[in-house]
Amino acid sequence: MQQMFYQATKAAKGKKVIITETGWPSKGGTEVAADSNEENAIRYFINTQKWSQKDNVDIFYFSSFDESWKTGDEGDVGAYWGVWDKNEKLKF
Repeated sequence: MQQMFYQATKAAKGKKVIITETGWPSKGGTEVAADSNEENAIRYFINTQKWSQKDNVDIFYFSSFDESWKTGDEGDVGAYWGVWDKNEKLKF
């Protein structure tokens, strides 16, 4: 994400770049070496927040809540991108 952000910043030639969607699923499948689990999700969240604060990067984290209906195109990970679960309970 950081590499892509800096590539976009360079291409933007002074225009502000905002990361409008980033996150990590807390459950679901695995994509190559990217495991969808709670430990990796909270680690990604914390590291993203630290980096964005340190480098003054505007980020919209995806998503606030799990969406159990969202499993079609995204597969089983689609339902688990939230910081809160589908019952509005904070996961971490």
